[in-house]
Amino acid sequence: MTIKEIANSLGVSTATVSNVIHGHLEKMSPETAQLIRKKLEQYQYIPNMGARMLAKGDSEIVGVITNYPNREEKLALADPFVSEMIAALENAIRGRGYYTMLRAAQTAAEIHRISQTWNAVGLIVMGLQANQCRELMQATRKPIVFVDCYFDQGEQYNNVGLDDQGGMRQLTEYLLKLGHRKMLLVGDQPTLWGVDAQRLRGHQQALEAAGIFWSEERYFCISKDRKRRREDYLRLTERFRREGHTVCLFISDYYAVEAVDFLTDQGVRVPEEISITGFDDNILSRVIRPRLTTVHQNVTQKAQTALRVLFDILDQTVQEPVSMILPTRVVRGQSVKDLR
Repeated sequence: MTIKEIANSLGVSTATVSNVIHGHLEKMSPETAQLIRKKLEQYQYIPNMGARMLAKGDSEIVGVITNYPNREEKLALADPFVSEMIAALENAIRGRGYYTMLRAAQTAAEIHRISQTWNAVGLIVMGLQANQCRELMQATRKPIVFVDCYFDQGEQYNNVGLDDQGGMRQLTEYLLKLGHRKMLLVGDQPTLWGVDAQRLRGHQQALEAAGIFWSEERYFCISKDRKRRREDYLRLTERFRREGHTVCLFISDYYAVEAVDFLTDQGVRVPEEISITGFDDNILSRVIRPRLTTVHQNVTQKAQTALRVLFDILDQTVQEPVSMILPTRVVRGQSVKDLR
C-alpha cells in the first residue's frame, strides 16, 4: 500500500502520513499519529529510503572503503581482520542510526571515483598508502577518517591507527626473554610499507637493544598466492633447520595460522621444532592449536573510535586533524618454546 492509499483510507493528507513516518509529530494530535502508526504496521509499510534521504537532504550513509592488500584471488573481505573490522564498523554505524555502504577497492582511481559519486555524509577509509591518502583528500571535500594509514612526515590527516611498532617490539622482547636469538620475520611484501614497516621497526628496535644486529637476511618473504605459499613454507622450514633459527615472527595471524596448519600436516611440530608467532589476535589465532602467541588489538575499539572521530568532524566539534594510536599487548599462547 502506498502513502496516498493509506492517507485516503484514514481521511488525512499524504503530508500527514509522511510526517508520522519521518517523526515530525508537532502539528498533529497523539490520537491521529497513533491511528496512522497502526495502519502502517497493519500493511507493513516500508518507506522508500531513496526518497526519504532526498527529502531530508541527508543521505544517512557512511561510506566504508577498504584497500587492505588482498590475498586469495582478491577476496579482501575473507581476511579475518578485515571482516571483523567491517562488522564492528557496521554495528557502530547502525548504532548511530545510519547505514553502511561498503566497497573493497582495488586501485586509488577507484577510491577517488567512489568518493565523488557516493552520496555519503562521510567516509571511513582503511589501508591506504600516504600518496593515496593525499590524492583522495584532494579529490573530495567529504569528511574522511583513515584507519591504519601512514603519512609522510609533516602531513596530518584524521587517522585512527595502532601501536604496531610498539606491539612488535613487545613481542620481540618477550621472545628474547625466553632465550630466542635467531629469529626470522615473515611477511608478503618484498619491501615492507605501512603497517608492516612499522612492525618491522619495532622488531629491529628490540633486537638492537639486545645487541643483536639486524640484516635483510632476517626477513623471509612469502607469496600472496596460496598455492605458491605451500612451497614457501617448505623452503622456510628447510632454512629454519639449516641456519638454526628458533622462531618465526609472522607479520599477521592469517599467515601464522596457515603456516601452523601446513607444517602440522607435514609432521613438523609446533613449538617443539619451530616456534611461531602472529600479530592481531584474530579469531583464527584463538581456535588454532597450539594456541597462537600473538599481539592483541581491540578491533571494536578501533571501529568505534574511527566513527566517533567522523561524527565529531560532522558536528564541527574538532578543528584540527585528529590522529590517534591505540595500544597493543602480547597474548601468550602455546606456539613458542621456552629455551631458558
